[in-house]
Amino acid sequence: MSISAGAILLAAGQGRRLGHDKSITEIAGQPVLAHPLRPLLETPGIAQVVVTVRADVLEPAQRWLAGTDLPADRIRFIAGGKERQDSVWEGLQALGGSIAWAVVHDAARVLTTRTLIEKVMAGAQSTGAAAAASKMSDTVRATDPSGRTLRLVDREGLWRMETPQVVRAEILRKGLGIAREKKILVTDCLAAAELAGVQGVLVESGEPNLKITVPSDWALSETWLRKWR
Repeated sequence: MSISAGAILLAAGQGRRLGHDKSITEIAGQPVLAHPLRPLLETPGIAQVVVTVRADVLEPAQRWLAGTDLPADRIRFIAGGKERQDSVWEGLQALGGSIAWAVVHDAARVLTTRTLIEKVMAGAQSTGAAAAASKMSDTVRATDPSGRTLRLVDREGLWRMETPQVVRAEILRKGLGIAREKKILVTDCLAAAELAGVQGVLVESGEPNLKITVPSDWALSETWLRKWR
C-alpha cells in the first residue's frame, strides 16, 4: 500500500441509543476515539488521520489531543456531516488530493487492530475497494413489519459489514459525488465504490470487531480492551 494513504475516523454519531456522545467518553481509561486512532497511526502507509466529530465536540477533542503523546501533526479534527456519507466526504476533502487510498473506520469499533487494518488494505489492492466483514453464522429469518415470520433466509454468502473499509480515493470521491448528485443514501464505502463502477471484496475480520451501539456493547468492549491493552 502506498504511503499516500490517509484515514478517516468517523466519530460524529449522535449516540442516541447510548444517551450520550460516545466519541470522547472514556472507556478503559481513554476516550472511545483514542482506541482506534492509535492503530491507524501505527499502520504503515497511513500518513494522516482526519477525525470527524460533532461540532460541539471539536474543542474538547483538540484539548484532549494536546494532552497526549500522539503525533498532533498527523491528526486533524473536523466537524462531521449530517449523514455518514457526508462525514466521509468532508474527511476526503480534508485529506486533500494527494492521497491515493482512503481508509475509513468507525470510531465506535474500538477493538480494531493494526493487523486487521493491514489485511483490509492488502485486500483492496486487487479491485480498488475492500471492507472488513464477518460471515453470518446465525439462523436468519425475514419478517413482516409486525414481526411475523415470513421465510427462512439462506445465510450462505451473507456477511455482516464492518470497518475498516479501504477504497482508492478517486473511486470513493466519484461514488460519493454520484450519491450526492442523485441524493442516494449509501451506508458504507463499498456502496459508494459500486456507484463508481467498482465491485469491492470482503475481508473476514477473524477477530472481535463489534461496534458500540447499546450499553451492553460498551460493557463487552471495555472487558476486551482491559484484557488486551
